[in-house]
Amino acid sequence: MRSWRELLIATALVACGTEYEPVESSTTPVVPIDVDPDACETSYLTYDNFGEPFVLDWCRGCHSSSIPAGMRQKAPLAINFDTLADVQNRRDRVLARAASLTATMPPAGGPTEEERQLLAEWLACGAR
Repeated sequence: MRSWRELLIATALVACGTEYEPVESSTTPVVPIDVDPDACETSYLTYDNFGEPFVLDWCRGCHSSSIPAGMRQKAPLAINFDTLADVQNRRDRVLARAASLTATMPPAGGPTEEERQLLAEWLACGAR
């Protein structure tokens, strides 16, 4: 019998989809979400009130160092979003893969257009 943690992880992994497609091999061009440059002056988005909950909901089901290789749904072992620094270090990839009009992450769908717009704003404003 599986523990509640194993069931939770398995459920989260299903939301990740089954295919991993690197940006470089994608045939879909990246169409960025426009962020008003002045938005950063008034943005209330921080890692605590937006970034971490977003990453927890939509990314860590596959992109966490605590997820075993066989349960990552082909997510590369080196790409984890366990900390703010992890997200900041891959900010450009996250923008291209999850915060664009042609987003490919998560592969099984996911955030609303409004949530992706907020992600784009948070990342464009420094992901603080």
